[in-house]
Parts: sequence; structure tokens; C-alpha cells
Amino acid sequence: MLSAEKIARVRNFSFGATGLIGLLYAVLVVFTKRPDPMPWWLPGTVGLLSATLIFSTFSRAGPVPVQQATDELFKRCGDKAHRFGFWSALLLYPFFGFLIATGALCLTLAFPIMGTLIAAAYLLSFVIFSEWPSAE
Repeated sequence: MLSAEKIARVRNFSFGATGLIGLLYAVLVVFTKRPDPMPWWLPGTVGLLSATLIFSTFSRAGPVPVQQATDELFKRCGDKAHRFGFWSALLLYPFFGFLIATGALCLTLAFPIMGTLIAAAYLLSFVIFSEWPSAE
């Protein structure tokens, strides 16, 4: 039987790996000036694998560790990560709109950057808030 700590570690590892792939994709788009710096299916595939890993971890654990792994701290970190992800996504639009309007960035590069950064903002902030509660 898995403990609540192991469940949380698997969840944070999965969120972190998926968030880092998204962040890496965005950074590579910026530096390579190509909308496909790595295989286009890689971020989605890592996300699906992470979801499968999290689901299988939760399904193998008993009801008590699952309840402990989704306690008030999990909900609080999730709420903070949702807020951070929402405001990050909202602020990306005027920022990239300005870059597109000034010609500093073309539209075909802005969309993959924004799409992967929006997901990475939530995933990585969740990991940061749950692994380092003092970061809140």
C-alpha cells in the first residue's frame, strides 16, 4: 500500500516533469525561432503519461492515504496554483499582443509559446507551492 507522502511525490514529480517539458518547449521556440523545436506531440504525450501515472498511483493506494494526499494543504496549494496560472495566462495575452503588434514576434511563434507557458505556469507553481510551502 502506498503512503500519502509517496502519492504526493508521484503527483509532484508528474506535474513537475510535464511543466518542465512545457517550459522547455516555450524556451526552445524563442531561441530556435521555430514553432516546432521538438516533436509537437511530446508535451501532450508527457501530460498523458503523467495523468496515467497519477491515476494508477491513486488507484493502487487505499482510501486513507488518498484522503491524506488530498488534504487541506493540497487544496490550498491547488487553489493558489489555479490563481497563479489564471493570472499568468491572462497577462500573457497583452504581453504577447504587444510583441506581435510591434513585430518583435510573429504570430506563428506566439501561439506555441503561450500555449505551453499557460500549462507550465499552473503545473510548476503547484509543485513549488506544495514542495516549498514558504514560497507562498
